[in-house]
Amino acid sequence: MTLILLLLSGSCLALLVATETQMLIASGQKLQARLLAAADGGLQLAIARGTAGAAGPYSRTLISGKPGAEIAVEVTGFAAVADGVCHLCMANLDGALSSLGGLRRVSHVAGAVAVAPPRLDGLPPPTRDLTVVVDLMPWPAGGSDGWELARTAQEARGSVRDAALTDVGAYDEDAPLTVKRFAGPDIDRPRTVTVGGLGRAGRFLYAFELSPEPRPLWRFADSRDEDGNGQTDLGYTVSKPSVVSLRFGANVRPVAIFGGGFDPARSGDVGNWLYFVAINGGEVLYKRALDGPVVAAPAAVDTEGDGLADRVYIGTTEGSLYRVDLSPEVELEGGRVPAGAWKPRLVFDTGGLPIHHPPAVIPLPALGARALALGAAGSADPGAASEEAVAGRFHVFVEGVSGRSGTADELPQLDGESPLGGVDRLSPALSPREQGWSLALGAGESPASAPLVVGGLLTFFTRRPTGPDGGEIRKYALQLVSGDAASAVTRARFVGRGASSPASVLGSPTRIEVDHAGSAAADLLQSDELAMLEKLRAQMPERCRFDGSRIRLIGSGPDGLPIRLAVLPVCRIQADWVEGAP
Repeated sequence: MTLILLLLSGSCLALLVATETQMLIASGQKLQARLLAAADGGLQLAIARGTAGAAGPYSRTLISGKPGAEIAVEVTGFAAVADGVCHLCMANLDGALSSLGGLRRVSHVAGAVAVAPPRLDGLPPPTRDLTVVVDLMPWPAGGSDGWELARTAQEARGSVRDAALTDVGAYDEDAPLTVKRFAGPDIDRPRTVTVGGLGRAGRFLYAFELSPEPRPLWRFADSRDEDGNGQTDLGYTVSKPSVVSLRFGANVRPVAIFGGGFDPARSGDVGNWLYFVAINGGEVLYKRALDGPVVAAPAAVDTEGDGLADRVYIGTTEGSLYRVDLSPEVELEGGRVPAGAWKPRLVFDTGGLPIHHPPAVIPLPALGARALALGAAGSADPGAASEEAVAGRFHVFVEGVSGRSGTADELPQLDGESPLGGVDRLSPALSPREQGWSLALGAGESPASAPLVVGGLLTFFTRRPTGPDGGEIRKYALQLVSGDAASAVTRARFVGRGASSPASVLGSPTRIEVDHAGSAAADLLQSDELAMLEKLRAQMPERCRFDGSRIRLIGSGPDGLPIRLAVLPVCRIQADWVEGAP
């Protein structure tokens, strides 16, 4: 009996020990689960705070009213660590978006640590340490050091105006002006430069360094006659310069790229040139003849994402769009690009409609190619007081990879009353001749701004002369792939009236804002903007998650007043989190 009691007592003791061990294990597993949930919640809090602009460290205590059950959560922040090209973002390297830092795919790192209450045995308390990488696109890639494009551009215009008044006694307030900021991890101090022409007031361009050491750089004029037609090559400087970095052999140099302008008294004989001029010295590095005057700005594109332009697109008043492939390496010979290198090649013919604005260049990963969005119409003279009642058109087409140039009459034709019903005209399933579309504008209606393409949304402004009051300005908002209205309402809406010669800054972004649907500081969106957001979300990759973050592009509208150019949903792609060492 005694032996039986001893055996039973031992069994009960073993059972009690096993039960207590299981309870301890279960308690530990429960604690670890709570810590994991708390750390994961901290990550989500870091992401939410970071996208809302509060990217600094943060701490919280969970279950604070129960002593011994508290869990402290430390959020280490939300830091941008890298950025790259994204197919939801505009590809053009130059322009105001670039000066603002641009919209790119920006990778952020967030971290959170959950800590259990102190242990009674004095050992370190259990913790869970998690880190996650989150990609946001489109997302501002610019810095936050207080630099303001609008204020800097105003100061830059004052410098160019003063120089023009001293030299020629006149200045065109609508003269083209470009401000470019060079900043990055390999640049000790950001450098800001400006290049501006005189518009219809003269045949000079000026360059100034605005920071870090304000100083004049050069005054450029070209009185040569390299085509032998008895006229100077450079006309009135109305082509807005693009300021980019180019590689020449082992050296990288900043350059200004611009067209030769025009002369209304000698149409077709003056301004038929494309120039590359060194920013630091003002010397001509490249000069090539085209088939007509160049009043449009060039579109410089970085297809590799390395900060260097490798393609330039430029249009003429004859309706020809050229491409210059800058990817072949060249060495300067006698201070210039050799005559046989970087030849302009025709890529599109509008059918004779003048090109006054640069195209938007959009990468198409599914096609391994690029689409271009381009408006054409109006008088060959960009400052004509009375424009001809031409049938303006807007084109979206895929750049030919075979070297064959495209034409406007090959594209599927749209007018204001015949939508394609959401058909994806940039689908890989279509033949190259079927890809793209062409939209007819109204009688006398001409593109009045460069197109803006980002996140699948295409926007641009048009102008129709209406008499002494100048003209009617309309803003188009279209789905890039189909040409249909981006909202459920209409393709275009009236936004104001403008002078006979629209300002060169019309439609140019001046500010990038991030807001949220519940943000008290954000203006309410219009019904058509909300409809656009829904359509744009549906076109984004399936991996995208949307938390209500939105990008607002603010730019110059009629009379220079601020206007919302676009509202874009932010796609969030979150990688699997990684747990640190216990």
